[in-house]
This record gives sequence, structure tokens and C-alpha cells, in this order.
Amino acid sequence: MDSRRPARSPSPARGPGHGEAGSRLELTIDSLAFGGEGVARHGGLVVLVCGGLPGDRVRARILHRSSNFARAQAEEVLSPSPDRVAARCPHFPECGGCAYQNLHYPVQLAEKRKQVRDLLERMGRFPDPPVADTLASPEPFLYRSRMTYALAAGKASGPGLHRRGAPGEILEVEGCLLPESPIQEAYLGIRTDLRRLDSRQRPAQVEIQGGEPGERPVALLRGRGGPGGEVLGLAARWTGGEGPFSGVVWSEEGKGGRRFPGGRTRTLAGKDHVFRHLGRYRYRVPAGSFFQANATMAGSLFEEVARRSEVVREGILELHSGVGALSLFLGASGNSVLALEADRAAVGAALENSRENRIPNVEFRVGEVGKELGRLEASARRFGAVVVDPPRSGLPRGAARVITRLAREKILYLSCNPPTLARDLREIAEEGAWRLSEVVPADMFPHTAEIECLAELVPESGGQAARSRTSPSRRDS
Repeated sequence: MDSRRPARSPSPARGPGHGEAGSRLELTIDSLAFGGEGVARHGGLVVLVCGGLPGDRVRARILHRSSNFARAQAEEVLSPSPDRVAARCPHFPECGGCAYQNLHYPVQLAEKRKQVRDLLERMGRFPDPPVADTLASPEPFLYRSRMTYALAAGKASGPGLHRRGAPGEILEVEGCLLPESPIQEAYLGIRTDLRRLDSRQRPAQVEIQGGEPGERPVALLRGRGGPGGEVLGLAARWTGGEGPFSGVVWSEEGKGGRRFPGGRTRTLAGKDHVFRHLGRYRYRVPAGSFFQANATMAGSLFEEVARRSEVVREGILELHSGVGALSLFLGASGNSVLALEADRAAVGAALENSRENRIPNVEFRVGEVGKELGRLEASARRFGAVVVDPPRSGLPRGAARVITRLAREKILYLSCNPPTLARDLREIAEEGAWRLSEVVPADMFPHTAEIECLAELVPESGGQAARSRTSPSRRDS
């Protein structure tokens, strides 16, 4: 959902020059919407302009018009913003990976903070939300330790990223500036092989996970059915001698890219994991398991989450714990931690990571978060803090309200998707016992439209949340 889309209002008069599809307008860009479009106004009409930056004066062609907003494409920059800069990547702006490479980096940070505030106001219904300045990434380029490349079905083209405005088209990105050097080198080393691969054996995606300095990455190939003979031959060659990978794993997918519960993976050659440091901890990361792609920023953010939860009593509940990346930071303070994760392979790695890093006070449990929350609510167990780090889809339906009944002193929510964060925070606040204390945006993925956020909620009373509350009208709504 677009963060700048206004509430419905009477439509301005329509006609030539009033923003009909196909018409051209001269517009001044005021700000950026979440997702990367410039926001301009023409009379009473909000226009979202692809290719417009704050401060630009552009000539734009209207692509689509609804009753209260329009979408347009900037065709000419009549007067550039003083914050425009030359993009370093040769694939910008055709590639859909980056949105802001031509915008001065400090302005990117300021615009992302505005976007978070706007989403919390519009979707979360928080008046004047407490949003801190965006945390900058120390490395705005070459920071990604994990990249996923797509392959076009039935075409003799190599892996790449989706083309902006045409997600069905794949653009090869030999000059991409986001991945760490070993990942980019591995990508360049397999492009020709994948171009030549029989179309019936081509995987749909190649995910490359980087490891420690000097360690070769691992590759996870996602495709329908099992791997064919050509893929098996490539896996052996890619992991042998001076090949680009230390291991190649195949993940079987169903129709339409559907993932099987628990996963169906097979190691084709070499290892099925890499090792990676976050802060002072070393982790085993299985191919395909979620792990933060910007290690430096993730370590700093996890330290902040741990700091905010270190003084709670009754322990910590962590949801969507993955391979235990955040869990170790939480457990280092001495708090007992119950960490829930549905991916069995990730939990196996988390147990090993806890042992190897000598953090014994974390209990890892395999289970679907929604079901496990129901069991915990039915029990007498409660927690000083609940820490959640869900996927882009946010919390499962109803989970936000259960969390309000499990937590006593803190709710800490790490999010990679501000719209679902705003939705879930609103549901928590609607229970009446919790107040949004602060939201800290973090630029985990510079130059892209993505925004990571840490939200902290505290009891409305300033002390502990009530030990037993019933609110049938809210619960059943």
C-alpha cells in the first residue's frame, strides 16, 4: 500500500490538463512515497511520479488516474533537485533493485524517516508517532552478504534482477554494487553456465549466501522437481578446485514457486552451510535459512534490541528466531530466552550456534508461531519482554493481541516492512494497555526502497502490563 495515498475525497474536475491518462503535466516533487515514487500535487490531485526526486521540476506523463490520485512517469527533468547525484551503478535506473542511487545519501535517510512517520500516521493511526532519525549504514555499497537472482523461464538468459517496471523481465547485473565481492565474483562465474543450461532443468532462482573472509559462498538453487543431470554436473564443477562455491544445495518447489512445509532440500555437492559473524558471535548458516544480509548493521541493531530488553524480569520470548542470530544477543545479558521458529533446519543451526558461542540460557523450540502463541497464552507462563522479527508479511492473524497478554514490560518489534509494522502496532495499541515509545528506522539496505525498523512499546501505565485482562469486545472484533 502506498504511504502517500490520501483518504478518499471528491475527485477534481477532469479534462485535458487535469491529469487524465496520457496527458502530460509539469510537476514539482515534494517528497518520496514508500516504494520510491516522487510525490507531487496538481490542483487537488496527488500524483506519484516514477523517476522524480524531492526538489525536481519534471515533465511527466500520466499512466493511470483514479478518483483521488494518479501515477506518472517522469519523461524530462526540467529543473533538477540540488540533492540529485550521479548514480554509480551502470544498471541504474533499469534495474529494480535500487530506487535512490541518484539521491544524496543523507537525504535518503531523511526521506525514509518521513515515510515511516507517514505510514504510522495513516495505517497505524498514531498521531505524531515518535520516530527517531534513520540509522545510517557504515557501508552504502558492497554490503550484502546474501543475494537472490532470478532466471527467466524458457529463455537462454543468465540470472539477474527484475527490470524496473517490467518484473517479468530479468536484467543481468554484472556491475551490481550491492553484494560483497565474493558474491559478485561467484555470480559472474556462473552466468554463462546457466545461460547454456537446458531450459527444462533451469532453476527459477539462485540464492548465494556469503561466508567468512576467505570462505567461498554456498548456492541454493530453487526449482520444480528434482535436479537434472546437467545441474548435478555443474554443482560438482562449481565446488571443485577453484570453483566459485563451497557447496551447492537444491530446494524443490511446487507449482507457482510454492515452498513445501519444512522444505525439500538436497545437497548436490560440497557443504550445505557457511559461517558468518555478527558482532562477537559466529554462526553456522544453512543454505536457504534466513540470515540478515547486512551483517554490520544487523549486529548494531541486535545490540540495541538486547540493550532495551536486558533489565526485564520473567525472561524473554522471541518469535521468528531463525538460526539464533538475535537470540544470542538476548541471552548474553543472562535473561532466559524462549525462541520460536518454524524452520527445523534453522533451529538445528541455532542449537549449534548457542553451544559454540556458550550462550546456554536460550531454549529453541520448533513450531509455527501462531499455534505456539496460543499454547503459551493458555499456560501460566508470561515474559518480561516479547521480541518479534517476522517476515515481510508481519505477524500471523491475531498474534499481535496475544503478545499483549504475554508481555509484562516490553514489546520489541523488528520489521523489514513498515506497512505491516504499522498494521501490527495498531492492533497492539488497540488493546489499550500498551503505548508506542519509539520507532527507530535503520538503513539496512542503502539505495533501495527497503526500510528496517525497531519499534518499542511499553505499558501504558508506565509499569508492568496487567497480569490478567479481558476485553471481549476488542478480542472478538
